[in-house]
Amino acid sequence: MFSVFKNINSFAKKWKVLDILAIFCARFFPYIVFLFLVFYTIYISSFSLFIFAFLSGLFARFVINELVHLFYKKQRPVHTEITKLLIPLPKNYSFPSGHTSFFFGISFLLFFYNIPLGLFLLLASFLIGISRVFCGVHWFRDILAGVVAGFVSSLMVYSLISYIR
Repeated sequence: MFSVFKNINSFAKKWKVLDILAIFCARFFPYIVFLFLVFYTIYISSFSLFIFAFLSGLFARFVINELVHLFYKKQRPVHTEITKLLIPLPKNYSFPSGHTSFFFGISFLLFFYNIPLGLFLLLASFLIGISRVFCGVHWFRDILAGVVAGFVSSLMVYSLISYIR
C-alpha cells in the first residue's frame, strides 16, 4: 500500500495543471457532488432518496469511522514519510478517509435505486479519494477503508429501509 501512495503522490508538484485539478477534486469537488445530488433529487422529486443517501453517508463517516478511530489511530502520510502536501492538513486521524466514507456511503446506496446515478457518483467518489492521496493527506489504504465503510453503511441503511417499508 505504501508504494501505491508513493506512486500517486510522486506526481504532485510536477505539473501545475495536474496539481490544480487534484486540489480542486480534493477540496471543492465534494461540494459540487453534494449540490448535484441535492438538485438532482429535487428535479426528480424524491426527497426520501436524498435523505436515505445522506443518512448512509453520515452513518459511514460519523459512526463507522469513529468506531474505527477508537481502536485504530493512524497518522497521516506527512507525519511519517516525506510527502508532497498540496492542501491543508486535516487534524483528525487518517484511517479511514472521512470524505471517501461519506461519498461512497451515498454512492453505494444510490446504486441500489438508480444504477446510472450510482455509477456516476461512484466515479466522483473515486476521484475525491484518489485526489486526497495525490495531495498527500491520505494513504491509499485510507481510501480503500473508506470504500468499505461506505459499502457497509449503504448495506445497513438499505436493509433498514427495506425492513421499515
